[in-house]
Formats: sequence, C-alpha cells, structure tokens
Amino acid sequence: MKRRFIGVLVAGLLAIAALGSTTASAATEVGSSCAAEEVTSGVTFASLANGGPFPATVPSAGVITSWALNNNSTVPPGILSQALKVFHPTGTPTQYQVVGESAASPISPGVNRFDTRIPVNAGDFLGASGTYEGEVYSFYCITGNPVDRFAVFLGSPSAGTTVNSVAESEGLQSPVTARVEADADGDGFGDETQDKCPQSKALQTPCPTVTLSASSIVKKGFARVLITSNVQASVTVAGKVKLGKGKTAKLSGGVQVVTPGTIAKFTLLFPGNLKSKLKELSRKQFLSLVFTATAPNIVGAPSSSILKAKVRGQKKPVRKVKSTGKSKGGKQG
Repeated sequence: MKRRFIGVLVAGLLAIAALGSTTASAATEVGSSCAAEEVTSGVTFASLANGGPFPATVPSAGVITSWALNNNSTVPPGILSQALKVFHPTGTPTQYQVVGESAASPISPGVNRFDTRIPVNAGDFLGASGTYEGEVYSFYCITGNPVDRFAVFLGSPSAGTTVNSVAESEGLQSPVTARVEADADGDGFGDETQDKCPQSKALQTPCPTVTLSASSIVKKGFARVLITSNVQASVTVAGKVKLGKGKTAKLSGGVQVVTPGTIAKFTLLFPGNLKSKLKELSRKQFLSLVFTATAPNIVGAPSSSILKAKVRGQKKPVRKVKSTGKSKGGKQG
C-alpha cells in the first residue's frame, strides 16, 4: 500500500476563507466529488472550500442521509474502510468541533455511497478517514486549484471532540460528498427519505389519519351522539336543523378527547327555537337533524363524520268533545 505524507503537514498554517451560505428547501449535495488518487496515513483530510459544483459547507440545518466517497486510487477493494467526519467551526481560528460521524464502511473503486443519519447545521463541512491494522488512513485528491481549500487533522478525531488543524492550505480536497435533507420537525430524520411524517417529531412512520365513527340517539329535548376514533383525537361535535323560512337551529356538543377502544358520549341540548318549532309540528311531522363530528389529524387537516337523525313533532293533539245525542226541547218523563 502506498503511504504518502504531503508537504502541507509541515507548511505554515493558513487562515480559513470565509464562506457565504445559501438556503435550500430540497435535498442538497455538499462536499467535493473529485476522484481520489492518493491515500496517506496518520491524518484526516477535510474540505473547507472548493471550486466544484457543490458547496463545501452545509447551507442550512438538516440531516445527512447518505454520503459518498469517489475512489480512483490503486488501493485494493475492501482493504480500507472510511467513516464520514463532520466538522463545525468554533469561532477560534483552526479550531473545530467534530459534530458527527458515520459508521466505517469498506471502500471499493468508483463512487461508494452509504446510508447514514447525521444531524447537521449551517457551516458544517466534511472529511473522512479510517483505520487499517491500527493506523489511520485518509483518501485525498490533488487538484492544484487555489479555490480548493482543505484542513489536515492528526489521527482520526471522533465525534464530540474539539480539535485543531495542523495545516490549512489549498490545492487538495477530501473526495466526499453528502446528501443533506431538511428536518422540519427537528427529530433528526431527513424529511425526504427517512421521515414519513415530517409534521410530527414523535413519528417517523406515515402520519396517521383520524377515522371517526358516529351514531346518534334522539330524546325529548336533547340528542346524544356516540363517537369512536381509530387514534387519540380531539373531537368536536355540533348539529344543525333547518326550521324553515331561512331559519336554522344550531346545537353544540362541545369537545372531548376520544381514545381508541372507547365510546365518547356527546349530549346536544335542543335550543329554544328548535323546541318551539317542534311544538308547532304534529307527531306525524319530522325535522332532520344533521350532526357533524370533526377532529384534526396530525398534519392539521380535519377528518369528519356526518350523520342525520329525525326528530318528531311535539304538538299536542286537539281533543274532540263527544255529543250526548239529546235534542233540544225533549220531554222529560
């Protein structure tokens, strides 16, 4: 195996160029896609800036969901494993925090891509290194481009440590890129490929849809609506009935939290205008009550269940007076 230390390890340290950042709403590729032709021992390389098609630093907070290393070296397949390293500036020149790292994976010729999950913030940048027979190795590209700036760290710094670069210069790159996805709910899972419910920090599976089932019982002066739900939900029950001539009576059953496996009972009292109308209708006449049960699902869109019931008129029948059958002026015995 070829072991090669580069001259920058003994060169004077150079300042890090300030990098602007842009925001992106979809997944973003960051890092350098250069093809590594060299491997050196004892150090970890990281790219500070590059002239390639991708930004060297993470433009906005998110999650790295995969990373890749482009290998064009003569290293035999499977000999070296590499782990992605994520660094963040501390504000002190040449000092950085290692804010994340992936599992080590064996490297083959060509583009090697691996799934991972590393939360990142704007300004983070990438490097990679691994070990073989107890010694640290790192791939790198010699570009000669003065736009390509890099940092060199002794050994293979682990996540959670604060380290100082031993050299910062130009003309080399760490051949790693990473896919950064947004993380709207801050759960540490990429919204596009890892999180099926980006509206809820508690869920990564598909967001559940609320399904309500309802039935009703109409009594004199009130109605009772029975509700079941497939998931815990805050359910609101309301009702209305048309009284004629453009008038409507509204009923309120309030709000209850309904849990799966239970039946929630909502009582809707008849308002005064509905009671009055029912007293005008005979017992052969009916009004149609429309009940609506609604519950917001986890993404805010409402689910609803609508049912109808009839309420009978309550007008008292007129009692007829029976005739005695006696005529006026009849003789008495």
